[in-house]
Amino acid sequence: MAVDIEQLRRDGHRVEKWSIGWMVLSLALWGWFGYRLLTDEEQEFGGYTDDSYALVGVLALAVIPTIIAAATAVYSRVLFRLARQAKGS
Repeated sequence: MAVDIEQLRRDGHRVEKWSIGWMVLSLALWGWFGYRLLTDEEQEFGGYTDDSYALVGVLALAVIPTIIAAATAVYSRVLFRLARQAKGS
């Protein structure tokens, strides 16, 4: 089975670009979460307001792209490593 090294490298670069996009999105969402958290005026220990539930929603929205960004970054590294190993053999 012949491995196309150039195809692996192209796929690695494409996935790496997607990873950067996901990272930018997750950073924006984490910034939004931080802004909402710092501007929450009714922060009572153990008290929940409607804004507290919105914070949990923003947090959930920030975690999902962070996980996707990490997974795509690892996948692009795997593709680059496979291309390097195929070149050496």
